[in-house]
Amino acid sequence: MIESVIFDMDGLMFDTERLYVRSLEEYVGPKTGIAFPRESILRTLGSNHADFERMFPTLFGTEISFSDCYAMIESWMKHEMETNGVPVKPGLYTLLDALKASGVRIALATGTSRHIALEYLRRTDTLGYFDAFAFGDQVVHGKPDPEIFLLACSNLGGTPAATAVFEDSVNGLRAAHAGGFFSICVPDLIDPLPLLDFTPDAVLHTLDEAIPLICAINRAN
Repeated sequence: MIESVIFDMDGLMFDTERLYVRSLEEYVGPKTGIAFPRESILRTLGSNHADFERMFPTLFGTEISFSDCYAMIESWMKHEMETNGVPVKPGLYTLLDALKASGVRIALATGTSRHIALEYLRRTDTLGYFDAFAFGDQVVHGKPDPEIFLLACSNLGGTPAATAVFEDSVNGLRAAHAGGFFSICVPDLIDPLPLLDFTPDAVLHTLDEAIPLICAINRAN
């Protein structure tokens, strides 16, 4: 029985990881003259702020400080989304409506900081769908540690065994698996499956494909 669900945000609900990659390749890199290799950028996906800061010197050197780079990323992405809106992934609204209609509780668990995540939710009119939240600045250990999912689940008053986690990243899926959740993979920029030593409980192309899946599971129980 799936009584509650937890959503990752970047790359899962919103197509913001593509914007993050563009911010480094099209703005920060040219403006500073520093190389930001695509392979290194992709290794940071799914990291919370603290983990990203720890990884930064190894991946990108010390010619620019993490804080300066992060400020430039935020500035570029804010302008992009103010101009063109927050890009929403296919099927998100359909899935959220279906979950609400069926009484399934919904939480957000994102490595992104609270103020940025809430801004995205307000801009996309999705804030009201969520019953609980867990943000990257509320946990000590980022994904693949399951801490953020366990916090979100606790805030929902649920249990991992009755909770599905929607994720796109390798670290996010590892965290969901480690926490004992029903893991649903919806790949984004990279296919996480070859990098996992387990198989997620479900792999979907779009978010709304989860509707018949969850209905079937709950009918069977």
